[in-house]
Amino acid sequence: MGGDRLKTISLSFFILILLIRSAFAWGGEVYKWVDERGTVHFDEDPYKVPEMFRDRVERIVVPDALDEPMKPLEETPPPSVAEAERPRVSPSPPPSGFVPFDKFKHITEGMSEAEVLSRLGPPTQEVRDEAEVKGYYTPGSMVKREVVIKRYYYIGDPDLGERTTVIHFKNGVVTKIERIFPPTW
Repeated sequence: MGGDRLKTISLSFFILILLIRSAFAWGGEVYKWVDERGTVHFDEDPYKVPEMFRDRVERIVVPDALDEPMKPLEETPPPSVAEAERPRVSPSPPPSGFVPFDKFKHITEGMSEAEVLSRLGPPTQEVRDEAEVKGYYTPGSMVKREVVIKRYYYIGDPDLGERTTVIHFKNGVVTKIERIFPPTW
């Protein structure tokens, strides 16, 4: 019996808290008006404002207490005439990664990644998201060997007839070198 009474009190208290919270959380409209003495009045009902002051009523919107506050809009001035007349500058094309033959002939399979970078410089594009996992059993355990595969692209400008060089690495050692010629159509 005592447990039911405690549940009833707890439920009543919870409902009371919800009602109080919701009463303060709802937004709405408030009407502001000034009488002949200069006294400022506020009311939620515009029909409670005396008729002689209804033409001077100011409507104020009260935001919901649970809403996120709004950031005021930033005003951006229109562009001036001088700005509109300026010519548009197109972005510069990416630098060519063309590898001349004098440098290309010194790149060989078995070189380290550091040697390639020191001779050719940084690549135009690098792809390093491949991994090859090999596993084999030994007596009593399994051994996994992970091989990191990476490719460096030195991309030439096809409009100038420059070749693209692709260098393949496995665990930091050159395994394959490709020289791709631009299309001739």
